[in-house]
Amino acid sequence: MRFTTVLFDVGDTLVNVPRPAPTYQRLLAEHGCVLAMPEVERIVQESRRVVDELVPTWLGDDLSLDAAATARRRELHVETILSLAGVADASAARSAFFDLYVGTRFFTLFPDVPDALRALQERGYRMGIVSNWESRLMSLCAAHGIADAFDFAVVSELEGYVKPHARLYRRALELAGVPPERVVHVGDKVREDVGGAASVGIAAVLLDRQGQSTGDYQPRISSLAELPSLLDSFAAASSSDG
Repeated sequence: MRFTTVLFDVGDTLVNVPRPAPTYQRLLAEHGCVLAMPEVERIVQESRRVVDELVPTWLGDDLSLDAAATARRRELHVETILSLAGVADASAARSAFFDLYVGTRFFTLFPDVPDALRALQERGYRMGIVSNWESRLMSLCAAHGIADAFDFAVVSELEGYVKPHARLYRRALELAGVPPERVVHVGDKVREDVGGAASVGIAAVLLDRQGQSTGDYQPRISSLAELPSLLDSFAAASSSDG
């Protein structure tokens, strides 16, 4: 087998990252604020402006990440949404908003994920996550029933750097306990996923679900359903070369 460990990005690879306004609109309505979509969109945009104004510095030029600043930005985002919407019971709504980010209502699992992960487990691969995400990422994975598929996770907010910084991928290699030629990373972004992995000698598979990624990078797949057979072909090629 050429590879023994498969790494995954999360956003738009394992879970869909949606426009927030539709979900926010429904949640606000549940807390007494029935607003038209254009108004919710305006509130979301204004919240982003306020957050950028009050906490503008959270990511360094060297891709270092200030975890306290990113946590404060999340808090301000929710607080501003609730304030602009005029929510009466802000405490209950605040909890509901923060629960969104670790549940199944906002981020939804792509339907090809469970079968792909199961197929890789059956083939004996170890699996890990390398993701630009907040510290509660594994709670989100648990809510979607996929946390147990992963042997380890490297999360930007916990590591203090964001992809494509090589530190995240070096950390993944440490946790995997294998050399880079035994690891392959799967993600949807050329710079963060393909480039970041390549910086430490890890091969990458580009996941292009919508067929919109520019360039001619290969290997490229449009669904995780294609991944097990692609890795099978790599293993077969490695065996024949040997």
